[in-house]
Amino acid sequence: MNLIKKLSLLTALVAVMFAFNACEEDTVAPVEDTPSAPIDLQATSINDNTVHIKWKDASDIDLEQLKDYTITYYPSNTSSENAPEMSASKSGDPVEISGLDMDKEYTFEVVTNYDNGNSSSASMIKWAPAMRFVQVEANTIKLYASDVTAQGSGLALYEDDGLGDFFPTVKTVLQITEWNLGLSTKGGSIKFGSASMLDYDGASTATESAEVASAIPAESLNAVFDSQALDNMNYSQDLHDLTNATSSVVIYVKHTNANNEVHYAKVFLKNVNGSFLQGAAGSQYVEAEISYQVNAGFPYAKK
Repeated sequence: MNLIKKLSLLTALVAVMFAFNACEEDTVAPVEDTPSAPIDLQATSINDNTVHIKWKDASDIDLEQLKDYTITYYPSNTSSENAPEMSASKSGDPVEISGLDMDKEYTFEVVTNYDNGNSSSASMIKWAPAMRFVQVEANTIKLYASDVTAQGSGLALYEDDGLGDFFPTVKTVLQITEWNLGLSTKGGSIKFGSASMLDYDGASTATESAEVASAIPAESLNAVFDSQALDNMNYSQDLHDLTNATSSVVIYVKHTNANNEVHYAKVFLKNVNGSFLQGAAGSQYVEAEISYQVNAGFPYAKK
């Protein structure tokens, strides 16, 4: 075989090997993406058996690959094995989880799923349901202006009605020792907060004057979500001056009862058309709604 034929054969063999290797490379499976875990997971209590949670997508989430989210929830002192699951189609919107027990703290886990079958690690928050009071004995909860002496300006957050049921109770000035929180409209101002800080005679004798923290502008109790435990907030005996506020607010509350047990609450004060005071002169009032954690030491959320 002459040299030219040998070179031609060698060239052909090299071409065949190159083609074979190229085919092998084409059959290597592509690297599949794995989503990042959800961020900013938050929760709020709707009532004594229902919680809403919501979250955001991580900044690197590929929305074209996004399939859905898996939510798992279980009592925090138990295993996640065989825990209930539900799915959600998108982030940002509150997801309702019902059938819960207000005597238990729950762990909620959220996982992001891609169409390729890959899933993120779980984001997690701990939360407990809370009692919700919008009405008491078929009436909305009304705290009356300071000059409406026949009605109450004080609030006991959770009181025994003598029949074994517990409700918020509106209190008159004659009952000021029993106030936890209260309203003052003296001098044209609108102030709400710790009973001990109000400008009523005997205010300092309120035995369970509650501490308050932030006042958050909000359309409703349902609109205020949290990602931190409420016992991490800065509470003090204080008042919120709402005189110039133009929107409804939710105020965080820490109530320590006579047995030195700590309960956390949120109080919604309704602003209507730019004013907290509703009703005709001589009978004006501020309307309230209350979310109250009955179990002592349950700070709603924990990370």
